Amino acid sequence: MNIVLKMQRVFVYGTLKKGQPNHHLISGGIESGDCRVEGVGVTEAKYPLIVTTRYNVPFLLDAPNARNAMNVEGEVYNVNDKMMDILDDLEAHPTFYTRSQIPIIFQDKSEKMWCYLMKNFRQDVLQLPMYSKYDFKARGTYVGPADRPPGKEEAMAYRAEIKENVS
Repeated sequence: MNIVLKMQRVFVYGTLKKGQPNHHLISGGIESGDCRVEGVGVTEAKYPLIVTTRYNVPFLLDAPNARNAMNVEGEVYNVNDKMMDILDDLEAHPTFYTRSQIPIIFQDKSEKMWCYLMKNFRQDVLQLPMYSKYDFKARGTYVGPADRPPGKEEAMAYRAEIKENVS
């Protein structure tokens, strides 16, 4: 008996894209059948995509149509619940990033898809350069979670670089 898991579309704009540092998670999902490549999409609204913190992390700020924001290009994947849990873990949803449904232009239609947004961010980060797409090779050396110093103090300091209130 085959068990069919519900699939949902996810829009990724940063380190999960093909050729980026965390794409191995997506690749593993493709190999295991927990994830399928769908194609390229772009945010319907303009969002601030910034790269900041000591680890050069891309953040899509939950501030649609903010000044200087752009339509952000990314990749669309169809994922099951198992893969969604893996992505939620990477993105520290819901305590750091928040997974939300936003309209994505995909195959000439607007469709709501899951996307990881940064809510409750420091307002001064809206002054940083904004991008329409992310590539770690062009935006400084990304430091992944496994390569960051351990400890709660370090994690809190990192979060304070982007979040409005850190507890």
